Amino acid sequence: MAVSRAGGEKQALKHGWNRLCLFFGRPVRQFFRVLRWLITGFVVFFSPLIVWLILAVNRELIHYLVNARWTGFIAPVAFSTMREDVNSRWFISGFNEAALGGLLTLYGVIVTVWYYHAVRRQEVIEKRLFIIDELVEELRKNKKLLEMANTPREYLRTEISAELSPQLPEDRRLIFFTRAWHRLGADVAMLPRVTHLKLSVLYSCLMECRVAQDYHRRRATIDRIPDIISELQRYRRKLGSSDMS
Repeated sequence: MAVSRAGGEKQALKHGWNRLCLFFGRPVRQFFRVLRWLITGFVVFFSPLIVWLILAVNRELIHYLVNARWTGFIAPVAFSTMREDVNSRWFISGFNEAALGGLLTLYGVIVTVWYYHAVRRQEVIEKRLFIIDELVEELRKNKKLLEMANTPREYLRTEISAELSPQLPEDRRLIFFTRAWHRLGADVAMLPRVTHLKLSVLYSCLMECRVAQDYHRRRATIDRIPDIISELQRYRRKLGSSDMS
C-alpha cells in the first residue's frame, strides 16, 4: 500500500510539473536563455579573476597535501621528494607557468570546438530553411491543383501528365507535383521526425495518383496539404528565431 501510494504521489507530481512547464513554457525558456547569456558574460568578463582563484586554490591544496603529516605514511619517499619541490622558491612560478599553459591550451580547444559547432549549426539551419522553402513552394502548387479538383467538372493536370499517363484521355490525367521531393532526396530527413513521416505518407499518396478516382481514394491524406504547409511554416519561423538568437 505504501509503495502504491508513493508511486501515485510521484505520478501526480510528474503530471503537475508537466502542466506547469506546458503553461509557462515560453516565459521559462526565455528566462533560461537570458540567464545563460548573463552567466556567459559574467564568466568571460571575470575570467582572469576566476583563473587566478583556481590557481591559488590549487597551489594551497598541493601545499596542504604535501606538507600534511598523514600523507607521509602513504608514500614516504614520493612525498618527501614532492615536499622538496613544493617548498622550493621556484614552485610558484613554475606551477603558474604550467597551469596557465594548460588553461590556454584548453581554452583554444574550447574555442575551436565552439566555432566548429556554431558554423555547423548555421549550415544545418540554412539547409533546413532551403528544404522547407522548396517543399512549401511545391505543396502550394499541389494545393492549387486541389482547389481546381474540387470545382465541378474540373480535374487535375500538370505538364508531366502526358509523359506518365499517355493512354488516358486529357481530361482524366491526374499527376501532382513531386519533383522537389525527389530532387531533395535524403536531405528531407533533416526535418523533424514527425514532419518527415507526414511528408513521406503525403508524397507517397501524391505519386500514386494517376486519375481522379485515385485522388478520391486518398483524399483523407491529400487534403491535409494546407495543415502540413502551416506546420512547415511554423517550423521555419522557429528556425529563424533560433538563428537570430
